[in-house]
Amino acid sequence: MMGESMSAIALTADKFAAAAERLPTAPQIFSRLNAAMKNPDISVEEIVSVVQLDAALSARVLRLSNSAQYGGCGNINNLGEAINRTGFQEVYRLVGAAMSSQLYITGLPVYGVGGDELWGNSLTCAIALEHLSDAAGEDRRVGYTLGLLRSVGRLLLQRLASSALVPPLSGRKATAALVGAWERETFGVTSAEAAERLFSLWRFPERLAEPIHFQFKPLSAPQRVRFAALLHLAGYIADRLGHSLPIENEAWTRDEDVLLMAGLEPETFEVCLEKIQASAKQMNSLMRAA
Repeated sequence: MMGESMSAIALTADKFAAAAERLPTAPQIFSRLNAAMKNPDISVEEIVSVVQLDAALSARVLRLSNSAQYGGCGNINNLGEAINRTGFQEVYRLVGAAMSSQLYITGLPVYGVGGDELWGNSLTCAIALEHLSDAAGEDRRVGYTLGLLRSVGRLLLQRLASSALVPPLSGRKATAALVGAWERETFGVTSAEAAERLFSLWRFPERLAEPIHFQFKPLSAPQRVRFAALLHLAGYIADRLGHSLPIENEAWTRDEDVLLMAGLEPETFEVCLEKIQASAKQMNSLMRAA
């Protein structure tokens, strides 16, 4: 429980809430879009009403819809047209990618991780989990969301560290296990546990919390949630594709038991890997150009 350990920072509920309020609002917009898109009869106007709540996200979606990839030539100047051009599901992906870019821009100085590095890992994990979810017969939108937001717990701990004047690089340890131990010693909670609390505050579905909590040890998940295994494999793929985080050394495996829990055959996993590499490269180029 928070605040019960002999941590350097007494993480009370009030301190947690205050740190959460200092995070960008983009994830909350993304949460509302996620909830709205569960309605199969959702209209363009309803999507516009959610996306336009964040001016930066709206502007990014407009720029992306005008890119050559979507047949644009710079002539779209309102969100309704942009959404019609790209399609609802693709808008969800673009809003998510833009949201994570905005969310992770400052990086994690206490961990020694830069913003570009963190965002690249987030986007690669999201695309990987999207493809893996498809292959395993799971909801690809849930997978994409999990991949984008799996690091938000560390973002919150970064805010707490800055307030408490914890020196930069304090959390830069040799392995993921050592990083987790440092988090608990410093804050009384790990980043995965902090992410669970954030998801609740941001009103994301409860089923997203458990995969985040057990992403490093999916076989320990009490409900054997398939998405915990899929998220773990997405982390492995990001590592293989050169988008790993230095604070997650020795965190990922392509263990046969994890593949079994994910509902994937080794051959299927390798086919997904090829698709993910191409898709991640394409999305990365698109986002950087816009």
